[in-house]
Amino acid sequence: MSAVAKDVDGSPIAKVALSADSAYEADNVLEVVGRISSLEDDQWDRDSFMAGEVARVQVVTVREQREGATSPIDWMRARALDAIDPVHSPARALVAGIVCGRTTELNACEETEAFSETGTTHLIAVSGSHLALISALVIACVRRLRVGPVPRTAVLLVLMASYVGFTGAEPSATRSFCMVAMALASTLGGRRGHGISALSLAAMVLIVVDAGVVFDLGFQLSALSVLFIQVFSGYMTSLLEAVRVPRAVGEALALTLCAQWATLPVTLPVFEELSLVAPLANFVLGPIMSALLVAGVAAVFLQLAFPVLAPILLIPEALANLSFFIAGLMSQLPWASLYVSAPSLLAPACYGIACVVYAVWGSPHPMALGAVVLVALSLVAVPLVRSRWFAPAEIIVMDVGQADAILLREGSRALLVDSGVDGDVVRALLRHGVLHLDAVVITHWDSDHYGGLDELLGTIAVDRLIVADGALAGMPPEIRSLDLPDAVEVGYGDRFVVGGFDCRVVWPQGPVDGDGNEASLVLDVSYEVQGRSLDMLLTGDSEATEASRYAAEVGPVDVLKVGHHGSAESVDAEMLGILAPELAVASAGEGNRYGHPSEECIDALEAAGVPFLCTIDAGDVSISPEEGGFTVAISRGGG
Repeated sequence: MSAVAKDVDGSPIAKVALSADSAYEADNVLEVVGRISSLEDDQWDRDSFMAGEVARVQVVTVREQREGATSPIDWMRARALDAIDPVHSPARALVAGIVCGRTTELNACEETEAFSETGTTHLIAVSGSHLALISALVIACVRRLRVGPVPRTAVLLVLMASYVGFTGAEPSATRSFCMVAMALASTLGGRRGHGISALSLAAMVLIVVDAGVVFDLGFQLSALSVLFIQVFSGYMTSLLEAVRVPRAVGEALALTLCAQWATLPVTLPVFEELSLVAPLANFVLGPIMSALLVAGVAAVFLQLAFPVLAPILLIPEALANLSFFIAGLMSQLPWASLYVSAPSLLAPACYGIACVVYAVWGSPHPMALGAVVLVALSLVAVPLVRSRWFAPAEIIVMDVGQADAILLREGSRALLVDSGVDGDVVRALLRHGVLHLDAVVITHWDSDHYGGLDELLGTIAVDRLIVADGALAGMPPEIRSLDLPDAVEVGYGDRFVVGGFDCRVVWPQGPVDGDGNEASLVLDVSYEVQGRSLDMLLTGDSEATEASRYAAEVGPVDVLKVGHHGSAESVDAEMLGILAPELAVASAGEGNRYGHPSEECIDALEAAGVPFLCTIDAGDVSISPEEGGFTVAISRGGG
């Protein structure tokens, strides 16, 4: 939720992103006790910042709640939501989202994940298709009134404006209303409507009213979709007809393909998910969701007028359940959805192709369609194939916050050492195009080393789980309950190979239960292929005390992954003197409550003359073996 923070005098201070356990209506005034945090360094929060939000506020306690000024439309919306009762079931929550634009309860439902995976979330958001249906209903009713076109148009505009306000006046809905208003004005003036001109004027109006709207994701997706549909849908339909696709089917597919083409460079960096089943899902679900909107609006207002007709809500509820069922069914299709990281050239490629197609506009030809499809598939397939089967040899200390997740890979082989604390590990792997892991090593049973395992196993194929000798007995219940791959224990002196990387267990030197930092699995990872070499020590959460027992055996290394996120006891002069690393890397989260990496750790590394990188500042740190040394690349800070 977006909110305006005010001081005790009621003067606005700043716009913030508000997180709370309960949902609140627009214009509610809250006095809260909350926690303030900075925005994250991701695409979503960057857009939020550009839209005017400067911080996040997590509500702890609501001391007082007051209703703001309530308009008749707000009153009607509240009554409609009471009638729908969105907390009753996911289906009722979907009805509330479609009819009233209220998605708070819907977003909390697991069933909505299927819409995301099938690329049909936009069918829920109030936009042009909603207004088109509502206007059709209104026109059907208004035509029965024997009045001229001007009064009819005025009634239509008033009712549509009321519906936009009724659904929360989101930028996408407001944009649609402005375009409809301009089209109606053109008709009254005896002029032919022009969609691109209407879109341009609508965008200008919204930007003048609130310049920050250009950074609103909904507005971006809505405007881009409409632009590409206006420019390319006719051409796309002709191409599909040229390959014998029926016109009605071709028109529906063209709308979806144009919308995906336009919005992919915006959605992929934010959601890191690409739905391959979206064209089919939109073709099937589109009519059902339209029927749900019409039935929902009619049922809600009939119930408000005649309470005895309350059972009529069963009709839109049944359509909502059908939508969930179909979306869930399609989300289970093979390759329905891919988790991918956006290539750096995605936006130039998508919009460059658009410019080329527009410039060489001509008679539709199947070869043209084949070329466009081939280019689009290549944009997806080439990075995936390279990452899956032809990855360069590298060790990546990934930026997953206050947690550990280290990727070793070469060619088609990949190993993950620790799985972070949450789903950030999945997003980190997707950044590097990893869709398969030969094994996941859990160094010990601290949540910041195994916490992301649940989401990881549900997203990425994992062949094997590796833990220290004896640690399976100490496996936490929440991990034991997962659908785990084959699990094996490795002990002191054991070795396993990943591509050209040889991993040798140097600690612990006896069986452990995996509980505690001192029980961390420590791996001496070496690489020696065709003159390229690298030796890196992965220490888990072990510290200098444990290192004093194995450092002499390991000897000098090229790179040290600093233990326990750079705690005060993670390194000392003796340990650094024996290992003599040329580089030290730590994984820690910005603003963590432990103060990692500690001043003691940084000072010890500086005194030993060891260059130091931390994921807080550097982001992902990639180390690659080379002849006579190694190369380092970072994802932040220009490296």
